[in-house]
Amino acid sequence: MLIASLKPRTMGGTTNTGLLAYALARAGYKVTCYDADESLQLAAWEREVSDFPCKVHESDTPAFAEAVYPSMDHNRINLVDAGHAENHPDIVDSVLEVADLAIVTVSPTKPDYDRLTRPERGTPLAKLIKRSAALRDSGQPPATVVLLNRCQAGSGSPARFASLLRDGGKDGTEPKWTVLTTRIPRREGIASAVGFPCDRPERKAPYDTLVTELTKLGHLPGLERIS
Repeated sequence: MLIASLKPRTMGGTTNTGLLAYALARAGYKVTCYDADESLQLAAWEREVSDFPCKVHESDTPAFAEAVYPSMDHNRINLVDAGHAENHPDIVDSVLEVADLAIVTVSPTKPDYDRLTRPERGTPLAKLIKRSAALRDSGQPPATVVLLNRCQAGSGSPARFASLLRDGGKDGTEPKWTVLTTRIPRREGIASAVGFPCDRPERKAPYDTLVTELTKLGHLPGLERIS
């Protein structure tokens, strides 16, 4: 299985990819990561800590589907950290060609919402996902969910932007997204996680909840299928 971790030009995408990898491993899955972001922060994270749960392969290439995907162990969860979609559409196109699930990280703010739906420059992520259907054997884009990130406790913004995303904007003309109920809180322990071990409760609990939700939604295979 291949999960694509995608993001518009926002913060926290690589953090979520890495902490999700930890959570998948804690749940009993065998995991391999691929760093398709030209910053290669995920690959650096794996080198810098002793407890990172898996190998990270540097894979920032627009030939991802042809050069990387065929050699994967498909009995594992293969987790791909992609770069900012509107800045690297060629890489994201190739990842989406073969992904089974896309998880889109978005903060509940107007700038992030605009970058996702109508960026000032570049291709909207919704358009990249939609057009991937033409490249896929199924003729359909991969299953896609939105993960709200850096959610402030007590703020109404997460619920407001979740509604906008689900409903296609204020007038219903924007793309409609499946928004996860799991929300990643705005906490220093999470924001500063890259390059450090996953040894704090706040770096574990939200991502364990994320794995549980993805399992309930049928997006993760049963452990009996992962040898």
